[in-house]
Amino acid sequence: MNTPLSALKKKLYEQQVRAQGFYTFEESKDMRNALQTLRMKFAAYEEWELYQKATDVMVGMLFKDNWNKRAE
Repeated sequence: MNTPLSALKKKLYEQQVRAQGFYTFEESKDMRNALQTLRMKFAAYEEWELYQKATDVMVGMLFKDNWNKRAE
């Protein structure tokens, strides 16, 4: 918990922007790991709204990935 909350918010925003574009399977694994780490830090700070936003990005990536596979 050495990272200030504003830096964590910035990391979440960067992940949200990254999740909007196209990414490879390896990149999606890295993004999920980063989002999971952010979720744990938000939970430690008891920032539940930010925790939920990170979860929403993770779920959105899952739906986007499944949708893209069906379209092919």
